[in-house]
Amino acid sequence: MNIRQCWPIAGAAAGASAFRFYNWGVAKRLIRFVGLVAVASAIVWLTREHLLPTPHVSHEPPPHYRSTPPPPQTAADDLTEIKGIGPVYATRLMDMGIHSFRGLSELAPSTITDTVGVTLRVATDWVNQAHARMA
Repeated sequence: MNIRQCWPIAGAAAGASAFRFYNWGVAKRLIRFVGLVAVASAIVWLTREHLLPTPHVSHEPPPHYRSTPPPPQTAADDLTEIKGIGPVYATRLMDMGIHSFRGLSELAPSTITDTVGVTLRVATDWVNQAHARMA
């Protein structure tokens, strides 16, 4: 083996092409190896459904978890029995979540004033009447 076959630069300096590979035997083995890897990759890719298990997907809806306990079930009282509460104010109180005399008696009159839109004196009177109805 002479110097032209070992070094492409030396071969170029000696008049040979600079792109000449120094050993065709190594190049052929490298091309063969790359081809085998490509074929093996293609086989694995085409048979991946058979090699990997199919994931099990449940058709049931996921369970519903509560983060807080449910509110106690109380019977809804007729809030229109309190003097000054008509159907409109009763609806506004129910929109706030107040369905019983107990819920109304636990509210601060200022909260009722801000939400329902009545004066502080009327809200205080409603809270006092709700206390009286609970006793």
